[in-house]
Amino acid sequence: MRLGWSMLRGLYSTRVGQPLFAMTDLFEAMRLSAEDSEVAHLFFSEGGKILLPLGKSTNAMTGQEMLERLLSSPHDDDGALANDLLGELGKTVPLESLRLLLTSANAETRAAGAFIATFQNQNISSMVGELAALLGDSYPRTRFDAVESILRCSTRNDGQHLAQALFALDDYHDGVRMGAVKFVRFAKDWQLKLARQHAALLRPQTPFSAIADISGQWRDDASGMIRAMLDHSEPVVRRYGLGLASRARLVVVDAFVEWAQASADPEISKLATDCIEHNQISHHAVWQSSLPAIA
Repeated sequence: MRLGWSMLRGLYSTRVGQPLFAMTDLFEAMRLSAEDSEVAHLFFSEGGKILLPLGKSTNAMTGQEMLERLLSSPHDDDGALANDLLGELGKTVPLESLRLLLTSANAETRAAGAFIATFQNQNISSMVGELAALLGDSYPRTRFDAVESILRCSTRNDGQHLAQALFALDDYHDGVRMGAVKFVRFAKDWQLKLARQHAALLRPQTPFSAIADISGQWRDDASGMIRAMLDHSEPVVRRYGLGLASRARLVVVDAFVEWAQASADPEISKLATDCIEHNQISHHAVWQSSLPAIA
C-alpha cells in the first residue's frame, strides 16, 4: 500500500470526532530510519510509529514517465506519484535525477524532491547544496524535509550547509523550528559541532554565536550547559538547549528534559512535554529513572 500526502492527511484528520494525531501536516512527521526505509515509508513521532509497507505500485507509468510527470509544470500529483518514484529511484531512474526535482522552478516539484530526499543517505551527499537552498523555500513542509535530508546526507565537508540547517531554529514556522530541534537531538556529535561552529562564523553577534560561546564555556559540564541555554534570553538558544536536553543519548537524563518542561517559554515547555508524553526520544535510549538504583 502506498499513500500520497493528501491521502495521509486523512489518516490523522478525525476519528470519532477526535484528532488521530496532533500534527496538522505531513511535514511535521519524522521520517523513517535508513533501515526501516527498506520495508516501509513513514513513521510519525507523535502517536507512535506507523509503517506503511512499500508494496507494489498500481501506477501504470514507468519510472521515467513518473519523473517527467513530476517535472511538468504544473502537475496535479497528490503525493502518491512521489511515493511511487521513490521505489524506482536508483533502479529504473538514475539517482542523479533527484537533482532535477530539487532544483525545479515548480514549488510542488521541489516539495516532492525534498520528500524523496528524506529517504536517502550519503549516496546523495553531492546534492547537499541543493538541499540547503531549499531551506529558503516558500513551503514550510519543504524546508522541514530539507533539514531532515541534510541531517541524513551531509559529510564532514558540509559545515556551512549544516549551519544553514541549524538556522531553521529561527524559522517563522513552528513545524520547521520543531524539525531543527530534532536536528539538534539526532545529529551526530561531529555534525552538531560543525553546525554550531559554522553558524557562529556565518552569523556573529547573534544567538548562534551565543550557542557556540556557551558550548565552549560549559564544554565539560553538560548539565551546566543545558541550564545556561534553557535560561537564556534568546528563544533560539532555548530551542537549541531543548535539543540538547532531549538528545538521543544511550541514557536520557530525566532532569534535563524536566528543566526544559519547567521553562517559562511556552514553546519549549510544550515540546519538552511532548518528548515525555509521546516518547520522541530515540527508541534505543533508556530513561535514567528506569534504571535500578545503585546500592
